[in-house]
Amino acid sequence: MSWEELIKTKDGYLKILEEVMSKVPQTIGKVGDRLVVLNPEILHESRRTIIMNFKDMAEKLNRDPQHLARFIFKESGKPGSLEGERLIIQGRLMNEEFRRLIELYVKEFVKCPICGGLDTRIVSEKRLRFLVCEICGAKSSVRKI
Repeated sequence: MSWEELIKTKDGYLKILEEVMSKVPQTIGKVGDRLVVLNPEILHESRRTIIMNFKDMAEKLNRDPQHLARFIFKESGKPGSLEGERLIIQGRLMNEEFRRLIELYVKEFVKCPICGGLDTRIVSEKRLRFLVCEICGAKSSVRKI
């Protein structure tokens, strides 16, 4: 059955729509006037989970990949390593669990609690760490991982 014939039926249309929607990347939030879109490439290999584009995701969030990796290891309770562009987690980490961890990281270490912007950076002053918003100038403390 061709695409033209398939789209004429209700089930065919829904099937095509479902396929297209599965390829739409997840949107985390706004950065100024733009959106940050994270689309993790997750590979499950026997007892390991590999995020192929992990470094790229950390760069989109303007964060050190080591910091994001430590957060994921600690919150998931699974050990792992950062090897070049990839994050390798020992054990199976389901796609939804990984997305939930990324959303939690963004909420805690990226998103400004005052204006909601994502243009922030983490700065260290003495023994404390602060989230500084480049949009509104707010400065709030963050926990150490």
